[in-house]
Amino acid sequence: MIVCTSCGAQNSDGAKFCVKCGASFAPAAGSWRSPSGSLNNQQTDEASRASGGYAPQPPPAYPVYNPPQSPMAYQQSTGAEPVHPAVPAIVSLFFPGLGLLFVPNKAGLGLGIFAGVIGYGILSFILTFVFIGVCMLLIMPLFNVAAAIHSYDEAAKASNGKFQPVLFK
Repeated sequence: MIVCTSCGAQNSDGAKFCVKCGASFAPAAGSWRSPSGSLNNQQTDEASRASGGYAPQPPPAYPVYNPPQSPMAYQQSTGAEPVHPAVPAIVSLFFPGLGLLFVPNKAGLGLGIFAGVIGYGILSFILTFVFIGVCMLLIMPLFNVAAAIHSYDEAAKASNGKFQPVLFK
């Protein structure tokens, strides 16, 4: 039996902390060596406790992180909440076709539309030295509007009935 020097409670052999007050029974730092070089742990433990040496307290109870058990907690499910069709429409208004990147399975179409508009813009710029290029540049905003409407409709179709398409039903 180990008797606690702080409160006098009796504890079982091998205990590291007092069951009544929580005082540590661990030896003080460096007290495991006797001055003669031989190991005599029990005598040095009792000597350090009797002399009022440092007795570390048990660690406080820290909060424990328990991760969520649901496997879907770390990934966004594809059927959770569809994106509002206004998001792809606004993106496609400024960057034609890129709004389709927000719509499932339409990324290839969106990149194709964007590449086509870029190609058309380059061709129009080259042809500005001929009068027809100016006319081609003047109709470019219509591509932005058409791409925005198309992106809205594709996102509405992908929402499984939550949103209604504007033109292409």
